Amino acid sequence: MCYSSDAAEVMSENEALQYITPYSGSSLWTDTLVIPKSAPNPEAAYQWINFTLRPEIAAQIVERLSFTTPSQLAFRKLPKEIQQDTTLFPPESVIERSEGIAPVGKFSDIYDRYWTRLTSS
Repeated sequence: MCYSSDAAEVMSENEALQYITPYSGSSLWTDTLVIPKSAPNPEAAYQWINFTLRPEIAAQIVERLSFTTPSQLAFRKLPKEIQQDTTLFPPESVIERSEGIAPVGKFSDIYDRYWTRLTSS
């Protein structure tokens, strides 16, 4: 199990590997950029975020890092080969049977404890 961006990288190194999504679906996630309250230079952080959101830059990030983009303008700048890569851009049928991880509310302490145990093993 791995993130799609990681799968895209290792598959390029080993043709015997294949990225699949179970028929029952998978979890969906979103990477985000945030500026902490304590950031020493929030204006520079805004400039960086705005820079990475420019379509030509976002397209380069997809090509270089195998991260997907929600920007349709950036998507249109990608080579057809990447646009058709279902590892990075799964078909709607896969997204429809997948779900986001919902907040666990009052169980967040338990979730965090077990998640830490799982990822620290």
